[in-house]
Amino acid sequence: MLYKKLEGENLYLAPIDTNHVELLTKWVNDETLSRGLGGTSFVYTELGEKEYLENRAKKLDNYQFYVVRKADDEIIGIYDLHDVLKVHRYAEVGGFIGEQSERGKGYGTEALKLVCDFGFNVLNLNTLVGRIFAFNHGSIRSAEKVGFKKVGEIAERYFYRGEYYNEIIMQINREEFYKNNKTFVKDLPNKRS
Repeated sequence: MLYKKLEGENLYLAPIDTNHVELLTKWVNDETLSRGLGGTSFVYTELGEKEYLENRAKKLDNYQFYVVRKADDEIIGIYDLHDVLKVHRYAEVGGFIGEQSERGKGYGTEALKLVCDFGFNVLNLNTLVGRIFAFNHGSIRSAEKVGFKKVGEIAERYFYRGEYYNEIIMQINREEFYKNNKTFVKDLPNKRS
């Protein structure tokens, strides 16, 4: 069963569980996706992915969500906030649209907005950072649409098919996010006077 945590225009975020581990395993073994995640040198199994999901669910500094299309309740990706430092109001954000047929339709941008909104408006974070390999132009464009700015670069961070690629560090703070993005977090009912 999927539990709606935060609902957007076309998508909603649902907490991850292990009931759909075969779907995740399919996605992370897809070379077109795994190269963008830096995982082409790994062989992923359902058992390993189930253990990964169980371990992530136990961590207090991690919020991982399925990205679900509202029209048909179809899981199409995963986005998360990880390495959350509540004292410093900081986290890293990442994710992907797993289904190839759903990429390039704006779902990744909407999912990123929802995860950022959750981080800023529910967790009271102030700064979110994303790490994207320089060849992943679609993810860079998506982050820029949400308002992320490039703040750094790690040279030769990823080796793939005989070449090294840089890792781009992108950042957004709460104030910048809400200049261009609306919130989907519901207001509390008015208090009685």
